[in-house]
Amino acid sequence: MAADRAVKRKRKGSGSTGQGGGEVFLRQRTDPRSERRFEPKASLELGLTMLGMSVAALLAGAGVYGMWFRGEEAGAHPYAPYLLVAAVLLGAAAGLFGQWSMKPLRVGDAGVGIENGPGEIERIGWHDVTRLLLTETALTVQGSGTAIAIPLRTHLPAASRVLAEARVRVPARAADIQEGALPLPDDAAGEVRALEPPQVAGLRCKATDKLIAFEADARLCGRCGEVYHKDGVPSRCATCTAPLG
Repeated sequence: MAADRAVKRKRKGSGSTGQGGGEVFLRQRTDPRSERRFEPKASLELGLTMLGMSVAALLAGAGVYGMWFRGEEAGAHPYAPYLLVAAVLLGAAAGLFGQWSMKPLRVGDAGVGIENGPGEIERIGWHDVTRLLLTETALTVQGSGTAIAIPLRTHLPAASRVLAEARVRVPARAADIQEGALPLPDDAAGEVRALEPPQVAGLRCKATDKLIAFEADARLCGRCGEVYHKDGVPSRCATCTAPLG
């Protein structure tokens, strides 16, 4: 998890030490941030869906030919209507119950994100995470009014990374999940990417509720990403209790 570890700064002076042996997690908006991008692994469900649609297309082609293109003398084939019905039923089943979308996931300093399209990423910041729920099939990251479900069959490396990061960044949100429930994250998994500075103008300080009118006035918790005004930074993060100095 070294690539996604929060930037830490040494506490000045020889005063009292906080968590991390005297290190603080306060960060500027322009400090480097990164995340990992995980491509989904092809699954059996996707293969069966594609196979079903391919078979449906072949049945439809054969049915259409048998009904209307055999020539006037030969007439319609007696099995052609059954082929068309089978094609419709198989295509409908694949469309309704098949697995189609396997979207890439992002995990890092900005939280957990899912790519819904080119340039469109839906994110849940670590400070917005309310709970992590693990089932036999998926790890679900729940936020305020939204959730991201991570299927274990196609995204196990990403799910392992999310759980491991959550235990460090917002441990209370993952307290219900037993240790060892998922394998440890692989540091070689996922493509490490740099993150742009966050857009924070117009947000309010978590501690004082003061409006952040200028982005230069913002300060961030390097552990959970919570946002503070430079004049209202508490000694510890209000969300994850990381020492901010």
